[in-house]
Amino acid sequence: MAGRSGVRDVPTPVTRLLRVAPVAAVVIVLTNGPVFLFSKSVVDRSGDWEDPAVWPFFVIAAVASAALFATRRSPAEPLAASQRTAVWAVAVYSAAALASALWSVHPFATAWRAAVYVGLALLAWVLARLDPDDLAAMLSGVAGVAVAGSVVLVVLRPDLGLDSNDDWEGMYTNRNSLAPLAAIGVLVGIRYLASSERWGRVAGAGLAALCLGTMTGAGSRTAWIALVIAAAAATSPVGYDWARSRWGLAVARASLAVVTALGVGGASVALVASWSEPTFSQRRTMWSLVWDRVAERPFGGYGFYAFWEEIELLDHALLRRGSAHNSLMEVALGLGLIGTVPFVVIVVLAARNAGLHLWRRPGADSWMWAAVVGFVLVENVTESFVLWFSYIWVLLMTAALRPAPPPGPGNPPPQAAGASNAAGAALG
Repeated sequence: MAGRSGVRDVPTPVTRLLRVAPVAAVVIVLTNGPVFLFSKSVVDRSGDWEDPAVWPFFVIAAVASAALFATRRSPAEPLAASQRTAVWAVAVYSAAALASALWSVHPFATAWRAAVYVGLALLAWVLARLDPDDLAAMLSGVAGVAVAGSVVLVVLRPDLGLDSNDDWEGMYTNRNSLAPLAAIGVLVGIRYLASSERWGRVAGAGLAALCLGTMTGAGSRTAWIALVIAAAAATSPVGYDWARSRWGLAVARASLAVVTALGVGGASVALVASWSEPTFSQRRTMWSLVWDRVAERPFGGYGFYAFWEEIELLDHALLRRGSAHNSLMEVALGLGLIGTVPFVVIVVLAARNAGLHLWRRPGADSWMWAAVVGFVLVENVTESFVLWFSYIWVLLMTAALRPAPPPGPGNPPPQAAGASNAAGAALG
């Protein structure tokens, strides 16, 4: 908004946080944990999806998302081709979820959950229209509230904040729900460490330190692995351009090849070392069981979120854990081929857009967003975040709907833009 002098007003960090507070509040509800904590610990209910005590929260979140969608002013320029494709993919996925109530093995559960999912799609569009500073403020607010609230609970109410193994779960139902929020907080904290403002760097350091401590307390292997992979993948293009500007193209390519080889080798060693760990061996068994079920209904699946509600279908102990622990298999199980195709399109566009943004407009914001998207993608390999009313699914749709800057004189590739300065900014 421009002032009387014609100079655009720059909001302070506090006013920016207040501006994105309504969006952040909806996203916090979609982290799920505080809602279930309220159900179990405040009103002494079961704290599951079918508990009437939790319904109003998610319905209100969906309605609020629709209201934000209706009231947020959108730019007048036409959508890019990738955005149009993403809009269609998100719309088809949402329509498939709603339509699956017609053949669902549990029509009621499918119908109300799919209706809420339409609201999540609208929220993703709102997030996709935020400018980079507002997006960072929203993510920092969500991660800060989730992590700080969880730490307070761990300290003051360890009976609620710790699980049976004394791992931190805070306000969430398990450590694998708390740790991803902390990991996103680490990435946002690094972004603020690259800020030119002193208090921005201080706040970023504090957020990153608090979130790293929370991840350590939670002890979630999947979140740590996803964080390392995402941060490394987002840093590689920045490091490549920095090396190229300093030592030339040959050195940059050789360095990138060495780093890539070390990364792939390290990941392979970690995978082999963890292959027989219960966490991964149980997932492999579960994926085999789920795949057998998918093969029985390959086209339309069992209905959105319906499979896990039918006890007679859960004929193995691992199936009674309530999810496939893999988003692609979860979509195939619930919606079959008609849901899997748009889901894959969303995933591909999310990765493409974030990568192009980092390549064409390098800097702290594009680094953070590429790392967040990479983290979300890796997390969906080992967890079914597409299944629940989850902020991670919203972020994945947001990444698909958020356009990459076009190539051209105004947005040259990093090697032509002298992006060593941006690389330094991105890495602090």
